Amino acid sequence: MKTKRRTIGVLAREAGVGVETVRYYERRGILQRPPAEQGGRSYGDEALWRLRYVKVAQSWGWRLAQIIDLLAKAEQSPNFCAAVRRTARQRVAEIDTMLVSLKAQRADLDAFAGTCEAKSDHDRCPVFRRLSGLGYAR
Repeated sequence: MKTKRRTIGVLAREAGVGVETVRYYERRGILQRPPAEQGGRSYGDEALWRLRYVKVAQSWGWRLAQIIDLLAKAEQSPNFCAAVRRTARQRVAEIDTMLVSLKAQRADLDAFAGTCEAKSDHDRCPVFRRLSGLGYAR
């Protein structure tokens, strides 16, 4: 099967990124910059696959360094599922930690909003009281 060749603009559009993003990923080593040809540089299916891979991984909250590491493992072995699975499990643990923190923030904000709604208009704002060390009742 023949590989489709694309300009940087076509590649960026098909991958759903900007041209500057493609150039950034070239500088970071995620994409190989193709050699200049008559009519410009031409990107193949591998470049499109890599850009889509990066976008999916970023949508899961993976950091670029993790994505680069996984791409390197993919180049070493077509069966790099263990590395991807490990990274996914690490991200799940990070999300679980974030959820605990977010639930605590939500409870704190809910208590604050209740205090704010319950105060009379002549009392100081609960934010002022809290920042002044006076606290607010929960």
